[in-house]
Amino acid sequence: MLEAKILSKVIDEKDFFTLRKFNVTEADFAVHKDVFSFIESYVREYSQTPDYRTVVEKFPDFNYMGEVYDAFPYLCKEIKSKSGVRQAYEFLTKELPHIFDSGKNKNFPKELYERAEAIYKASNSVSYAGSNYAVNGDERRKRYEESKERVSEMIVPSPYPGLNEILQLELTDYLLIQAFSNIGKSWLASHFGVHGWLNGFGVLHYSPELSQKQQEARNDTLIGHYDNVKLRTGELDNEAAYFEFLDGFKENETPYIIKTMEHLPDGLTLDVIESDLQQNPNVKIVIIDGFNLMQHGNGKLDRNAMTQTSRKLRQIFGKYKVLGIVVHQVNANEERENKKGKKNDEEIPERVPKPASILGYSETIAVVQDASHILSFDAVDGMGALLLAKTRGTGKDKTVNLNLNFNLGYIKEAVPMSHF
Repeated sequence: MLEAKILSKVIDEKDFFTLRKFNVTEADFAVHKDVFSFIESYVREYSQTPDYRTVVEKFPDFNYMGEVYDAFPYLCKEIKSKSGVRQAYEFLTKELPHIFDSGKNKNFPKELYERAEAIYKASNSVSYAGSNYAVNGDERRKRYEESKERVSEMIVPSPYPGLNEILQLELTDYLLIQAFSNIGKSWLASHFGVHGWLNGFGVLHYSPELSQKQQEARNDTLIGHYDNVKLRTGELDNEAAYFEFLDGFKENETPYIIKTMEHLPDGLTLDVIESDLQQNPNVKIVIIDGFNLMQHGNGKLDRNAMTQTSRKLRQIFGKYKVLGIVVHQVNANEERENKKGKKNDEEIPERVPKPASILGYSETIAVVQDASHILSFDAVDGMGALLLAKTRGTGKDKTVNLNLNFNLGYIKEAVPMSHF
């Protein structure tokens, strides 16, 4: 049943390469080894999977099952597990007596342990087999053709045109937004979220420092530009327009899931994030508003535990093919340095936005090392500066200037004077 199900899904989705990714081989099949071998040979020769009718005609005993809804990761894990049980049984009934050799083999305990450990690891492996670049030309061509057709589905636009000119945010990227305290980095993260959502990308937004009411009010302000203070106090001047605005939020296939302090009684953990992504496969953007607010290891702000959290986040974003946006606060020492003026009787210059460096972390540098891209943000009196402090591309150290009015939901790129 399981073997027929996974091979049927391979045929229907024309995706044999996923089995390679999960290290599923002919040895993992007991009933349909011949079917697996035929599909593998067909793909190698013709660069595509065979039609289901071809397979059924060649193998009458193969029970083709259309519309298999189980996910590939689940099916592959199950078949590896069953393969391990089968290998263990064959080992116990066939190989073990020969290894034991009527008690004459002095290395029996060692060989028994090594063989049992190998079977266990093979059946419970959670890592992929990797790719053999020397022979996966067909796989790379398939991926290239898919990229041409799905480029708009893979690139998440930022809210700022100038930033989009120097940075392409892709699904699986780890974007770090850093800033000093009380600058507006949560507003910035929310702006990325609502802009992505309005462009068709499902969002999972963790905001453990705010209440549901506060976060949803921010989203309403960013989208509809309703006065945020009056929105939260129920004193809107344009109340009728707001109610009409809310009527548009009743049916939508693109989710925007918010989890705040009410929804995270035990704190935000890696397990919570991974579970939520498993339950919401249409989510493409994950926002974690406050790396320090996560539960790291034993719950303390331990540097090693935070490093492991950051490493695991990077893996999760890649595994579930989502853009991860992590918000982190630059430490107080660098903030004090940034705000220093002249001493004594010298005139103190007017402070202008000066985004922090990428090294201003007292707890862990892992977030800087793990992030694909880093946006460093600063704001003063309605002026903002967004520095691309790290990127894989060529836009590093370029700055996008912003005009800010958080209370009315306006975060707009400032137009250079040369454009007038």
